Amino acid sequence: MTSHNVYEDKAMCMEIKELSAEEYDKTYPSEYVYNSVAFCELNREKVERIRYLSIGDTKPRFGIILGERTDSLASPFSAPFGGFTQCDTLRLDYMDEAARLVADYACRMGKKLIITPPALVYDTTLLSKWTNILSSHLSTRWVDLNYHFDLSRMDDYSCHMERNARKNLNRALRQDFCFVKLDSGKRSDVERAYNVIRRNREERGFPLRMTLEQVWQTVSRVVSADFFVLEHGGNDVAAAQVFRVSRNIAQVVYWGDIREYSALRPMNMITYCVFKHYHDAGLRILDIGISTECGVPNFGLCEFKESIGCGVTLKYSFESKQ
Repeated sequence: MTSHNVYEDKAMCMEIKELSAEEYDKTYPSEYVYNSVAFCELNREKVERIRYLSIGDTKPRFGIILGERTDSLASPFSAPFGGFTQCDTLRLDYMDEAARLVADYACRMGKKLIITPPALVYDTTLLSKWTNILSSHLSTRWVDLNYHFDLSRMDDYSCHMERNARKNLNRALRQDFCFVKLDSGKRSDVERAYNVIRRNREERGFPLRMTLEQVWQTVSRVVSADFFVLEHGGNDVAAAQVFRVSRNIAQVVYWGDIREYSALRPMNMITYCVFKHYHDAGLRILDIGISTECGVPNFGLCEFKESIGCGVTLKYSFESKQ
């Protein structure tokens, strides 16, 4: 397929080319699964069109995948984060020009541009640069609080917990819990964990944005994932769904417990077991996700994550200046 829609810059000779999915996949293999062609193609029905853009001069330098809707171009369009993929470490002026070209591209199409990069913990140096660059070309939609657990803390985990969380974990450790890693290749196992999460959301009045079928299609076709349940007396009382986002980072997509067992502190137990699992697997970070909605904090959720030893970094979302 021939590339088209070219916009040149006279000074740096940078240009945008729209590629086919196949061309983009060969040119910009992404470190993060959410920025992959496979993940975006799986979710293509959620937008009118997917635009695979390459920015470069004598060679490709930056790529970005935008989901097109009636009034917007968004990265991501169906994921926790998106943003630019780059072929190598580049100078700030190249990054700045790439952002300008993409902003101009959206403007020429009469669309609002929305970009939400990963939380800063994913790559503090690179993403701090992108935050600075994007803020000069776009407006800040909101800033979320994104929690993570540094898995090296498992070596002395109790030192990083708050007193009440330590007390709750000790209580949980005295219970007859059984932590089970399920087979993500079996739909019945995926459904087993999903049913616990679904009940947790129903009991607490929280939305569950992925259906069982969407979860199954995602993990059976695109994303490497892990599913866990915590058993007590033969009953599943808590569960966790975790995506392997990159080589060194996993992300908790959903986790939760059943309300009638909450006095036994199953959430303290399953978080401890999940942390230990990924520590033993040699990963660097477990991304616990945001505890804000459009930048507004959920104070109880923030408090819980901090109590179990999580750190927090910022996750920015940008949009076109009006």
